[in-house]
Amino acid sequence: MRVKEDRRRSAARRRIVAAVGAIAIAAGLAAIPATASNALNPPGQSLRAQYHLTPPDHWLSDPQRPVWANGKYNLYYLYSNPNNSPGGWRHATTTDNVVFQDQGVAIPLGGGGNFPVWTGSGVVDTNNTAGFGAGAIVVLATQPPGGDRYQQSQYLWYSTDGGTTFTAYGAPVIANPDGNDWFRDPKIVWDSAHNDWVAVIGRQQQLWFYTSPDLKNWTYRSQFAYTSPNIGGFECPDIYQITADDGSSHWVLAGSMQGDYSGQPDTYAYWTGTWDGTSFTTDARDPQWLDYGSDWYAAVSWPDHANPDTSRYALGWMNNWNYAPNAVPTDSSDGYNGQMSIVRKLTLAKEGSAYSLISQPVPALDDLVTRTVHPADVTVNGTTDLGYHGSAYELDADVSWQQLNNVGISVGQSADKSRHTNIGVYNGNVYVDRSASSQASYDFGAAFQHAQAPIDPAATNVHLRIFVDRSSVEVFVNNGERVLSDNVFFLPSDTGISLYTDGGSATFSNLAIKEFADTATAAAPATPFATFESSGYGTWSTTGTAFGSGPAAGTLPNQQTVSGFIGNRLVNSYNGGDASTGNLTSSTFTIDKPFVNFLSGGGDHPAPSTVFADFEGSTFGSGWTATGDFAGQGPSADSLPGQVGSKVLDTYVGGGDGAMGTITSPAFTITRGYIDLLVAGGNHPWGSAGATAVNLLVDGAVHDTATGANSSTMTPVSWDVHDLIGHTAQIQVTDQTTTGWGHLMVDQILFSDVPAAIAGEPDDQTTVNLIVGGNVVRTTTGQNSEHLAWSSWNVTDLSGQSAQIQIIDHNTGSWGHIDADQFSLADTPAG
Repeated sequence: MRVKEDRRRSAARRRIVAAVGAIAIAAGLAAIPATASNALNPPGQSLRAQYHLTPPDHWLSDPQRPVWANGKYNLYYLYSNPNNSPGGWRHATTTDNVVFQDQGVAIPLGGGGNFPVWTGSGVVDTNNTAGFGAGAIVVLATQPPGGDRYQQSQYLWYSTDGGTTFTAYGAPVIANPDGNDWFRDPKIVWDSAHNDWVAVIGRQQQLWFYTSPDLKNWTYRSQFAYTSPNIGGFECPDIYQITADDGSSHWVLAGSMQGDYSGQPDTYAYWTGTWDGTSFTTDARDPQWLDYGSDWYAAVSWPDHANPDTSRYALGWMNNWNYAPNAVPTDSSDGYNGQMSIVRKLTLAKEGSAYSLISQPVPALDDLVTRTVHPADVTVNGTTDLGYHGSAYELDADVSWQQLNNVGISVGQSADKSRHTNIGVYNGNVYVDRSASSQASYDFGAAFQHAQAPIDPAATNVHLRIFVDRSSVEVFVNNGERVLSDNVFFLPSDTGISLYTDGGSATFSNLAIKEFADTATAAAPATPFATFESSGYGTWSTTGTAFGSGPAAGTLPNQQTVSGFIGNRLVNSYNGGDASTGNLTSSTFTIDKPFVNFLSGGGDHPAPSTVFADFEGSTFGSGWTATGDFAGQGPSADSLPGQVGSKVLDTYVGGGDGAMGTITSPAFTITRGYIDLLVAGGNHPWGSAGATAVNLLVDGAVHDTATGANSSTMTPVSWDVHDLIGHTAQIQVTDQTTTGWGHLMVDQILFSDVPAAIAGEPDDQTTVNLIVGGNVVRTTTGQNSEHLAWSSWNVTDLSGQSAQIQIIDHNTGSWGHIDADQFSLADTPAG
């Protein structure tokens, strides 16, 4: 339960903010102040988080601790309409703590006395201690009788249908003892050592403990107080027992705090200690913090059903009461306000003489990975663009240095570099600086633009796992010893990533970017036109032996365990092992939806590259046009270092360095993830006077560009165009200079699925392809995994056309097979 307060910021907090606020400026990254941005979110464009839990509409706030019932976790959260108004509990279920199914309102506003239902917690009463039946779900929640917040008390609700609907028990089971407006958020846990239920209730700078044999009759036992330094009142307390990595058992006591009073986080503070059935004794006076960002509040934890003694899950409401009541972009774009963090897995580790909670992203997130990109290791001294664009991904990086002032990664970067959110290391802290992502209409306020978490000040390396979604960033540091969670006001066009240093160089290695499927689509997939649940393939045809006579009933002999498929069968080309080959082709269908969604797995073997232009003929190629001095010309015979074949496109022809003009390809549709080419010649980049550049034109504008290096050596260039698949494009070579090195050479333009492809690769593909007019217009391969993940093709440009799906296994080596399932035409993408 929250009551908004007008709180003054502490001097300590202001000093921290001032120090961190200087970080981006020192690196030359904060191009404009947040208040100067006039950026607007385009109307009609969804900004809904792609892999975080959001409400279907209206307002989401405090999560309520999930309970395990009927084979799934049952999560509840505060829900209201309009925003931040009296409401009830909405219900969502999950089996993997990633994909949540909305189950509607479970405890409505107006029930149990016609007043709001605020935060509390539920338990499964396995032994029927309350008398509502074995396995009933019993909830204690704060409610204000008559709507009077000064009389908030703890009321009981119970469910006998697995948590779908609840019945109010009646009068409060724990009444307000003193008419104070801070008596809230009961958290219940079973104490097996003393055969009692324990409830901990938040007070102003205190926690009160009650015990009960039956969840109805409660006895006050003791209190725990923390007043100096002032970290505010206790909200959404937590209490549980957990076994550490050394086998010892510990109790954990926690609460969401207003740490900004004293320069601390506004998140989840916790103490380890002991519970003797009456009172809690802490191991240390001061708390530890489970998150150092600005937006991990009202957090809850719950036991891992598979390993309840040694691990727990946790998530928080990604908001902060210093600005939570404000409107946000999703209010207008999608009609909702609020999201949860990703679920994290908690373990307790001994570190020296103390015990600390370690946070890691829930492993099941990897099940939703649709594509993984591995940028090359790079040493940076200044700023380097990573050449990737995305809005919903995980970025992993190992960063190492010897001596510098500041190092980090900018995510959500706009094309002009003015907008970005920085994650980096400065002065013994990992920080998140979101100031340059603010908008004129949406701003967190100067005191909350930055967050930082302490690490070893002598460290010269750090491992970062950065989770970016359309309106948030969550950073896991090293082995999960520190986490920072923050909302960010990204624009849809804020998709770039760059690496930066100040005062020295750093190496960024083991880079990996994992893109995630849309959990909303995964939770409610479209009706598939191919489920492969029969013993045969029906109208689909096969060649070779790899696909057998029909779909596989899961894992085949000698194969690693196959998972992630839906139902009992799937396409699996491991028939006869990796050595078998063949094709599986669907009957013809009409593309009448904007997306084709499906599950795929197996070997990572893309289709061979396609040669778009090799310049081996007497002309530049069919449909190519030339202007200026290049009109009527053609490729040049040459023998440049790195050249492929006997000829190249060379603007030196027809006048040497003095020749000027353009050479432009015919229009084509981008169907592969990369455009690879070879480039040499003058270093006169596009955008400068007298450019010698080769450009990718999309909708008439330059999207990617390359120039030479004042060298005749042909150098590979790769353009990542995954986000442009389905768009119409052209390649244009321009030469507008007559000075030294005033020419450009281009060769071997390829369409491929890997950077720096080489023409003529063997066809050892394991792929799923979309065929229109006899041509492959979309293609996907596996990721060397037997877990099937969602894939999605945007086929808006192909609407109304006849198509086929073809699944190909041409590989006889390791991971030489492909898995697929659940093809559907849909209105929304799977990823």
